[in-house]
Amino acid sequence: MKRLLYGLTAVLVVFFGLGFAYKNATIVTLRYYGGLAWHAPLALVLLVTLTTGMILGFLAGLNRVVRLRRDLYTARKQVRHMEQEVSNLRALPIKDVL
Repeated sequence: MKRLLYGLTAVLVVFFGLGFAYKNATIVTLRYYGGLAWHAPLALVLLVTLTTGMILGFLAGLNRVVRLRRDLYTARKQVRHMEQEVSNLRALPIKDVL
């Protein structure tokens, strides 16, 4: 059921995206410093901008993910060390003091 819902959502997004691209097919000019200019349909310009933003956002979040994975690895290593220490302490014989 979940796949069907995701599939329908994807089809709707593609449908509306194609409709948007069809209705906004006018050519726009993007100018930059040094006389650089790019002529492309508005929908393509927006798609490139969206894709660039998504890639930059992914790269910005990747640093945090890598740091958290490293912290998780260190914490798991400490847990293994502590479990080994507890196991060793439980194996020691108990001396009667009386």
